[in-house]
Amino acid sequence: MTDSVSTDTGHKDLRDFMHSLSDVMERVDTQTFREDTFERRVSRRFTKREVAAFLGVDVTFLAHAAKADTELFPTGKRSGREVTFSADEVGIIRALLGSKPRIKPAHIHWRKPGDPLKVIAFGALKGGTGKTLSSAHFAQYLALAYGLRVGVIDSDPQATCSLYFAGDGMDVFTETSRTAIDFMGLSALDGKPPALPPAAEQNDIWQQTPWPGVRMIPGGMDIMNGDMALMRMYQSGNNRIYAALSEAIDHWSKAHQPKAIATDLRNDDGTFNLDKYRTALTETLDVIVIDQQPSMTFMQMCGTVSADSLVVPMTMKGFDLSTLSVYAESLASYLDVISEADPSFKFGSGDHFVLPSIVQGDNEKDVHQIADLRAHGGDMVAQVWYDRSAAVANASEQYMSIYEYTPPDGRKVSAKNFTDNANAVNDYIVSRALPHLPDRGFGAQFISDRWGE
Repeated sequence: MTDSVSTDTGHKDLRDFMHSLSDVMERVDTQTFREDTFERRVSRRFTKREVAAFLGVDVTFLAHAAKADTELFPTGKRSGREVTFSADEVGIIRALLGSKPRIKPAHIHWRKPGDPLKVIAFGALKGGTGKTLSSAHFAQYLALAYGLRVGVIDSDPQATCSLYFAGDGMDVFTETSRTAIDFMGLSALDGKPPALPPAAEQNDIWQQTPWPGVRMIPGGMDIMNGDMALMRMYQSGNNRIYAALSEAIDHWSKAHQPKAIATDLRNDDGTFNLDKYRTALTETLDVIVIDQQPSMTFMQMCGTVSADSLVVPMTMKGFDLSTLSVYAESLASYLDVISEADPSFKFGSGDHFVLPSIVQGDNEKDVHQIADLRAHGGDMVAQVWYDRSAAVANASEQYMSIYEYTPPDGRKVSAKNFTDNANAVNDYIVSRALPHLPDRGFGAQFISDRWGE
């Protein structure tokens, strides 16, 4: 390969340099790698044993279920002696089981009419804590393990979380991409209260991802305009800027209440109606997952304040924990200001906790740090954590989560170990933030193995 480098560096100032860099990037091929990732998005397949674990049943039960709905039960793909299933096929299997009125326990865990829409935010002050991957894993796990209809709001201008969901047909990373500020009605910078769009228009801002049942509002640079809009609102005397996102979610949610129940997916003759299932996947959301920017801006405070539960991923190094101290103190002060100004405002009353991340399991200092934090804070610090793993880097190179990454032969063991780790962390988060859902035992197994409990 020939290295033909331009030696023209005659930029008169920073502004000129940035315009030149922008021109260069328009000519550089950034599409090939992105399109390669899009083509393999959600390409991973799951074994019968993995599917059974996600559904909370055993493999024998799956075999009997397949015989009962032979016409529509996914046949999977055979590779040697193993049969594997796609994420979409896992959802169909769940719907087939859950739509049968006499099968217990329940396999479809959608919200019922009148049930609240839960919001779970992942936030931290420091970057590099695994926050984005934690939120992406959690959203995908909810779809796989419970068949939930999940909305992901990427509130980071860098839009890193969007990279883990983006696929063909989605409008992301473009000048026309609509982000959280459009959903919140913050496009204008006139200082007036948000002009919430009609709920139907808000619904169009949610984009279907390649993951069945998962929709997203992508991140983007114009989220920074949201901070400007909120600041001007405050300067104009509109003090409820902290409620802008929660009010936008409420506005959308009231117009998109859950309607379908499990038995609706069957026709009068008892046969399964695949079209009804596909329609039900898009009628509403059961939970919203917010990936926060690692900062304390007005926009990020909106996400934090709108959450029923806040998960704070954090590495266990001393300097990193110092940023956790600053985050906790600053956020507490901000919430005090809100409480004093608006005593009737209700903060999220779900479980909130710190999630240790990128932990070196063979490093006693990291594990002892977790034990020390729990000794002082109890369940304010999770009993599970994300281990440091080569599988994370291997998948992240392609902006894939471990739930869609198909490793080459030499990396299958590390990928399997990290999948087990992700399952344990996500199962634990479910037990804390969505306790009405049945646990899958992954978190309890991790705690037993690591803590001897």
